[in-house]
Amino acid sequence: MRKLLSKRFEAVASILIVAAFAAVAMALNGGKLAFFGKQPATNLTDIDTVRDTQPIYAKNIWRGKSIWTPVMFAADGSLEFKDLIKQMYEKTFSPQLREGSSDLPHYVHIVARHKDGTVFLDAWAHNLRTNAGINWQYGQMAGTTANVCNYIALSNTAITPNATDTTLSGEITANGLQRAGPITSTTYNVHTSNATSYTLQNIFTCATATQAAQAAAVFNDTHANGGTMCFENTFTQASLQIGDTLTVTWTITF
Repeated sequence: MRKLLSKRFEAVASILIVAAFAAVAMALNGGKLAFFGKQPATNLTDIDTVRDTQPIYAKNIWRGKSIWTPVMFAADGSLEFKDLIKQMYEKTFSPQLREGSSDLPHYVHIVARHKDGTVFLDAWAHNLRTNAGINWQYGQMAGTTANVCNYIALSNTAITPNATDTTLSGEITANGLQRAGPITSTTYNVHTSNATSYTLQNIFTCATATQAAQAAAVFNDTHANGGTMCFENTFTQASLQIGDTLTVTWTITF
């Protein structure tokens, strides 16, 4: 009975906490609340990049901007109560995720598969546009044209992304997970006409030895540890065996 009551209390507490954070989010967003979760693109407006099958970022349908991510679950599908509270707090009060922030959210989709095709990691995460990336974007749009940022690099270092970062610490340079690019194929470098975002994707194959990865970045140069690092992020560590693949899909909003 005690365990049952505890579960019921946790469920009620979860609902109350979500409601409280939603109320604060509405106050911060001019009284309007974006909805989130899995929604068919046909049910939304002013969205150019949402696919029917992806767990989408919360969308403000009044302004057409991404403001929150869905709650992130662990690889086994679980979500601890303390993590729910932490995520709701961050998604409500973080200046980088709130509506009206100058830092539009970008996100990365990580899918790891064994060589038989079995998915053993499917995760979504925000990434950071670095200060160097901001300056690179200016160079592309109104300054001196810079090299295109279409190279994806990986690392297995437990980093904390920072806007001042200029290199990806511990960048992987072997085992099939070395920096990939330039990614120019329209299959993996996708932009829909008139959309204010695009996707950049690469499928890494673990080739010669076991290799783990837990961070990624986008550069404008082919050489390891070289060029401008425009974007950076971390994700749940994926431990790959020979023949396993890691698909990294970056969505950039501008």
